[in-house]
Amino acid sequence: MNLLSLVIFVVAAVVTTVSALIAFPLLRRAGVVDVPSHRSSHTQSTVRGGGVAIGCGITAATALVMIWNLTQHGVYGLGSIVLPIGFLVLTWCYSAIGMSDDLDSLQPIGRLVGQVVLAVVFSACIALFSTQGIAHIIAFAIIGVTLVNAVNFVDGLNGYVTTWSIITGAWFAFVGSWISESDVMLLSLALAGAAAGFLPFNLGRAKAFLGDTGSYGIGAAVFAIAVWLFVLGVPIVVIIAPMIFVLFDVGLTLVLRLFKGENIFLPHRHHIYQRIQQAGWSHGRVSVFHAALSVLACILAVPTLIAGNTAATYPAHVFWAGLLALYAFLPLWLRRRSPAEVVPA
Repeated sequence: MNLLSLVIFVVAAVVTTVSALIAFPLLRRAGVVDVPSHRSSHTQSTVRGGGVAIGCGITAATALVMIWNLTQHGVYGLGSIVLPIGFLVLTWCYSAIGMSDDLDSLQPIGRLVGQVVLAVVFSACIALFSTQGIAHIIAFAIIGVTLVNAVNFVDGLNGYVTTWSIITGAWFAFVGSWISESDVMLLSLALAGAAAGFLPFNLGRAKAFLGDTGSYGIGAAVFAIAVWLFVLGVPIVVIIAPMIFVLFDVGLTLVLRLFKGENIFLPHRHHIYQRIQQAGWSHGRVSVFHAALSVLACILAVPTLIAGNTAATYPAHVFWAGLLALYAFLPLWLRRRSPAEVVPA
């Protein structure tokens, strides 16, 4: 990691921390708090919408990236700020939709329409700077809406999405460095640094939740970087590595609920990570376990990053199935060991 990379990470973390100290009391006074209900995994009223602090950290670090590009390349650096600007606009637009939900000011259909429009516009803009056709635009838009909502769905335990964001940002930064794409690397470090700055407020007995503001914004940031890596020719296995457990959890839960005839639009606590916590593990333990699995998934994608999709790299992907099975069956194993349900705060 060079000096600029370290500065970007630290600036994102520090600005997020300072923004959190300023924003959280204001949000509490404004009544933007999450009150525990029957589907909650916490027992105390907690500030929500805290993800606005992460947005501030990402913004400060991204602005620094753009300034550095301009100072290095002068007027010729104007083209290099297009990606950072698009990254920021997409992240904040999704965060705004999330904030409307935290404030209970937008109906679900309105949020969905907004998500779809943003994903289509962003995907179309990507197509302008690449050789992607209409099929890719549609695919990118579907992936964007899916990913943003998947991140929102798994934001139910203290530290879960925050630790995942650090790992995902760090992995994308590593990939960006490997393929010599400094902008991708620096924007990924901005995400990781901002999440690291928020983590102390979100671990243990959390002082604040990301809320839809944070989960939507993080999902959008990951979506933007992932699509750009794909356009640059990075193998899909490498891109999806840190997201595999999030997508698997949401996908499997959705299928099981449909199979049981449940209304999938109603709130629930049936995600794998929630059932692990209900079986006796603390929020922090579940979050660390998920983070460790995500790191292993990324390590298993390294051969593909180095050599591409070849016969020699396929065996590494088989281990993903084992990790996914471990994750899926852990709640059952824990309940067999301890039949009595334990739901710690």
